[in-house]
Amino acid sequence: MSRENEHVQNPSPSPSVPRRGAAPMNGEDPNPTRARALLEAPPAGWMETLGARITEAEPGRVVLELIAGPEHRHGGGVVQGGVITQIADAAMGMSLATLQPDRMWNTTIELKINFFRPAIQGRLRAIGRVIDMRQTLLFSEADVFDEHDRLVARASSTCMPVPEGQGRE
Repeated sequence: MSRENEHVQNPSPSPSVPRRGAAPMNGEDPNPTRARALLEAPPAGWMETLGARITEAEPGRVVLELIAGPEHRHGGGVVQGGVITQIADAAMGMSLATLQPDRMWNTTIELKINFFRPAIQGRLRAIGRVIDMRQTLLFSEADVFDEHDRLVARASSTCMPVPEGQGRE
């Protein structure tokens, strides 16, 4: 049995938090086409380099997995925190993207991560989910689990929407 939600506190529902399948607060509809495209795209760029892949994608939720091995560990023998942060950040940003309109993306402007236990090898699973979407700020969280479904890290991010192609000057 997965313990993916074991550490999640369930506050009383807030009308400003989009629920699974619900439209974000900025009036945009979920973008299932983008969720499908993310899921079907072959790993490229950093994902190919690290060996990460998207295993689940639906509006407001994206799961990335990585099989951690020696190439992901630092000199102390555990997976380097930047690798764990990378998959958490990507899962959060992609979960937001599934609720953004076509030709809009996002970029992280603030990220916080807490590490709870070291990971040495095996499957790491980052589960990103949307917390809230406003006109100029987007909020998401991710939990990273090891192959035994133990919580390795929890991250939160604030992002800003960015029109496709902008921000590259």
